Formats: sequence, structure tokens, C-alpha cells
Amino acid sequence: MSERTRRAFFAVAAVIGVWLLLEGVSAVTLTVMGDEEPLIPLGEADPEWLVNAKSAYSNGFFITDDFTIWRPKPGFRGKASARAVYGKRPLVLNRHGHRSPELTVAKPDGVRRIMLLGGSHPYGMWVETEEAYLAVVGQMLEARVGPGKWEMINAACPGHTTFQGLAFLRKYGLAFEPDIVIFDLGMNDGLPLSVGYAAPDHEVAAVPGFVNNAVRVASASFVYRLLRRMLKPVAGSADIEAVRVPVELTRTNREAVDALGAEHGFEVLHMAQVSSEVGPGGRAGCKDTTAGFAAVADVCATFEALGTDSGLYFHDPIHANAEGHALIARTVLAKLDELGWLTP
Repeated sequence: MSERTRRAFFAVAAVIGVWLLLEGVSAVTLTVMGDEEPLIPLGEADPEWLVNAKSAYSNGFFITDDFTIWRPKPGFRGKASARAVYGKRPLVLNRHGHRSPELTVAKPDGVRRIMLLGGSHPYGMWVETEEAYLAVVGQMLEARVGPGKWEMINAACPGHTTFQGLAFLRKYGLAFEPDIVIFDLGMNDGLPLSVGYAAPDHEVAAVPGFVNNAVRVASASFVYRLLRRMLKPVAGSADIEAVRVPVELTRTNREAVDALGAEHGFEVLHMAQVSSEVGPGGRAGCKDTTAGFAAVADVCATFEALGTDSGLYFHDPIHANAEGHALIARTVLAKLDELGWLTP
């Protein structure tokens, strides 16, 4: 062994020795302090939407995604004993992760497709798969023109924002060659950030997959975990009054979906966002970000016209019940007829 090789060997051995010493000291320190919480900690600092997202990850419903942050797991099969969040029957997704019947990626000849992008409300929280409003639209079209002419693709995902819907469309949705895209997003854009989710969506998704993998590997190191524990007060000091998608980006995301439609030959129907007090005497209210867009299904007006009966159509303030979904379906179908998009 040459002198140069010997020096290099001892230098590497010294570095390894120092690192092992630091690992040992860090392990002892963490034992005394108590090891850190998970990367996204549970706790009072988490808003309800983030707690729900963690629950969806833990039961296998959500998978992480480098483009959309998260999306439903393809082929997911819910447990019979699971809480009836999506109807009384276990939730079943197709092999693409859609809450729809199985279908091929390539569009069959003579078939037209409507793809829905949205959050938990259009996904159909609290209702059965066939009761969610896109499925009802499909049933009404089938009654009108016969079976096999239209395919409904419910590609919504609970918790998704306009950023995530746009990302899904770019990465996955275009391959299905939709003729019409219903863009029912915006309500979740204003959800608050927290220590557990301290960056807006466009910054979260900008982190490459290899960086996430490196963090998972580094998490095995006691030194890394100790440094993260000590720096947590600084790292967690984000502006938690900020939101997942700023208002100006919500509009930019909508415009980008319209641009994709013009480029790839599909129509885009934007959905106004509505909420309501629940039960008798409940009135509807709008949180609308569709002003200035040409093709809008004004479900806000539909429910506001019901006055104090609006609350009878909601399971909770932002999720319609089966009767509410049926009413939305009629509003959507009427708008599609008005726009002339249902004729070949």
C-alpha cells in the first residue's frame, strides 16, 4: 500500500469514526429528550383537512405522487368495516384510481367521455358511487341516447386543489382523451397551512421525488433526527395564516385548464363552489372563483334559489347528500345542453 493510499484510508476511517461517535451521542441525546414526532406530526396544530389526509394515507386510500402530491390508490378496495365516509358499501376504485367503472385508457370508437376533476364533494363523500353527481349525469345521458355512448370518469380526489387538478390533468388525464372536463375545484384552495403542511401546493409539488427519497434515507440517522428536532421551532415557523393556493394562482390554474382544452380539443366546464347551512332553514352561500370564465355551471344560483330549503340537500356544510347531487346533475346537464356540447 502506497503512502498516499494509506493516508486516504486513515482519513476515511477517521471520518467514519467521528460520524459513528456523533451517531452515538445523538442517539443518547434523543433518548433523553424523547425521539421526534413523525415527519408530518399529528396534533392540535393540524387543521382538519390535514388530519383527514393523514387518515387516508394510513388506511391505504391515498398514495403519494410526485405531480399531484397525493391521489387515490389505483384498484383500492375499502374494508367492509370502514366508516361509511363514501356511502354504506365499501369504496371500490378502478385500476386507474377513479371512482368509476373499469375502462381502457384509449377511448373506444364512437364513445365520448366526460372527466370530472374535483375534491371530496364531487368525489361523492357520504354518498354511494352511483349517487355522486357525475354518475347521475351519466345515467341521464344513458336514458337519453342509450348505453355505450358516453363514459363518465370521476377522477376527483378528496382534498385536491386547483393546482392538483391541473397537475392531474396534465400528467394523467389527457391520456383518456376527454371530450368534456368538469373542473369542480377551488373550495380547497383556501385551506390553511400549518406546521405539518407549511408550504403552498405549488412549492410542495416542486420537490423532486429523489429529494423525498433522500429524506426518507436520512431519517434513519440519529444525527439527522437530532438536528431536525433542534431546528423544528425554526422550520415550523411558517406563516400558518397562508393558504394552499393563493387567489391569484387559482385563476391562473383555471386559465391553464382552459388552455389545455383548446390545445387538446376538449371543452371545460367550470363549477361554481357552494356551501350551505344544514337542515331545515339552511341557506346556501357561494365561494365562487369562476368570475370571468365563459362556461360555468352556476350551482350557487341553483341552491340559493331554494332559500331556506337549501340545507335539506346537504349532509354537512360543503358536501351535498344524494338529493343534492341529483340537483347538481340536473344543473350540469342543463348547462351542457345550453352550450351544445352534448351533440356530436
